Amino acid sequence: MNKRVSKSQLIPNVDRAFKILELLSASPDGLRFVDIYERLSLAKSSAFVLLDNLEMKGYVEKMSEGKYRATLKLFHLGSQVLKSMDIRAIALPFMTALRDDTGYPVHLASLDGLDVVYLEKVEGTSFIRFDTYIGKRSSIHLTAVGKAIAAFLSEPQTDEILAARGLGGGTEKAAANLADFKAMLQSVREKGYAIEDEEEVLGVRCMGAPIRNHIGDVTASISIIALSRDMPTSRFSELSSKIIHTARQISSALGGTG
Repeated sequence: MNKRVSKSQLIPNVDRAFKILELLSASPDGLRFVDIYERLSLAKSSAFVLLDNLEMKGYVEKMSEGKYRATLKLFHLGSQVLKSMDIRAIALPFMTALRDDTGYPVHLASLDGLDVVYLEKVEGTSFIRFDTYIGKRSSIHLTAVGKAIAAFLSEPQTDEILAARGLGGGTEKAAANLADFKAMLQSVREKGYAIEDEEEVLGVRCMGAPIRNHIGDVTASISIIALSRDMPTSRFSELSSKIIHTARQISSALGGTG
C-alpha cells in the first residue's frame, strides 16, 4: 500500500534538486551559479554536484555566458504523461458525482471528423433510458455536447464541418440556417454552456459544457439529458452551474485551466 511521505522522510538531495529545477524554470534568462546557491541557501559544493548531475541527465544546461537554465526535458516528460491520460477514466468519477447530484444521465463526448462521438455514459437514477450509448455518433448542430465543442472551434473549421455535414436531420426546432447556428454558438461562448432544446428528439433536452486540455483547447464536452418536463427552463441556472463546475473539474484533472 502506498504511503504519503512526510517532510521528515524527504531525501535532502532530491528535495534540493527539485528546488533548483523549480527556480530555473521560473528564470527563463538563466541564473549564475552564485545566484542559485545563495537564493536556495545551499552549500557551494552541494549546489555544484546537483547542477552537474542535472546537466548530465539533460534537465539543465550551461549557457555560453556561464549561466544555468532549465531545458525542455521536464516539458517532454509532462507531455508524455498528458498523452497517456485516459479521459474516460479521468472523467468518470466526476460524471458519476454529477449524476448523483442531479439524477440525470451524463455523457462524455469528443469531436471525431464531422461528428461528435459519445466516449462514456453514466445512466441516470430514474427508470427512463435514452437512445445514447458509447460509440454513438451525432451531428454537432443537434446536440449539446456538439455545440459545446463547436463553439470553440475556429470559424473555418466549423464552416468546413457544416458544409460537409449540413444542418439537416433534426426536428423543426433545430437551427434552420448557418446564421441561426452561429448565433447559438455565440450564446454558448457567452454563457459557458450549451442547450439542445428538443432539436434532435422532440420532448428531450440536453445541457452541455466544454472540457479543456492542458493547453486550454476544447477537446471534449459533457452533458446531461432529460425529458423536457424533467429539465424545465426554471432549473437552467442551477443546472448550468453544476455542469460547468463538473467540466472545469475534469479540465483541471487533465492539466487544463477549465
